[in-house]
Amino acid sequence: MARSFTSQDLVALPRLNAAEAVVLATELITVAEARERQLKPKKLPDAIGRSRGRLAAAVAALEALTRPRGGDPVETKTKPKADRVIDNAWSATFDWLSGWCKLPPERSPGLDEANELFKLLYPDGLSFTRLPYKLEWKESKARLDAIRGARHERTFKKLGGESFLAHLEEAHEAYGRALHITAPKPESAPAGDVRGAFLATLAALRDYATRVAAHADPDVPGSEEVSAALLAPLAAWESRPAGSSNGAGGTPETPAAPPAEAPTEPEEEPLADPA
Repeated sequence: MARSFTSQDLVALPRLNAAEAVVLATELITVAEARERQLKPKKLPDAIGRSRGRLAAAVAALEALTRPRGGDPVETKTKPKADRVIDNAWSATFDWLSGWCKLPPERSPGLDEANELFKLLYPDGLSFTRLPYKLEWKESKARLDAIRGARHERTFKKLGGESFLAHLEEAHEAYGRALHITAPKPESAPAGDVRGAFLATLAALRDYATRVAAHADPDVPGSEEVSAALLAPLAAWESRPAGSSNGAGGTPETPAAPPAEAPTEPEEEPLADPA
């Protein structure tokens, strides 16, 4: 029988049910996003980034099938919350920048830049933050594009407002995702096919673990540390004892692997050990 060395063969996951798979996948994605913001450039290796995207899509489909029914949580919670965050970001920047514009010239060596930036961003004050969601996103994008186009990143830095710009960019990105402008709605698995979505999430977890582990190279400084950091939630996961209640109302658990043939050679260690 020919040997197979795909991620599905090599990676042994901890014992998981559907709810636990969602938690573990979300932890891995959160760690990856935080790590990506620390990198220069702020981008994970392409193979890891693509795999993370597949994992995010798989877990979103599983969540859609296992969440309690009754109203669209995107409409009732996610969009208003993202709208409040982007409104706050633009309002906070307005307060900070208008403060610079009120200083006397002798106290504000960057007064000209502050006035120019204020007129660029707030020709009509904060009225654009009261527009319908998608129109507000468009106005927010136009202002961020104008900042980059006029190279006003330097103005934010000169005036000590780098945190304001970073908050604007993060809030705008989250707003676009919440409105499904920059990220499409995740495709749900067929109605009732929780097990299919669960198995797809497990497959995506194995694929992600394989690609992150493969990034570690002793000849590339820092690669092993990045790999270990990205897989830390998986390494630290504690499985439930075998036979214990899955605590998820019958949601499926990791299916048992088919019986293996007697090996003719010592088996290799999997890329990610079960917790």
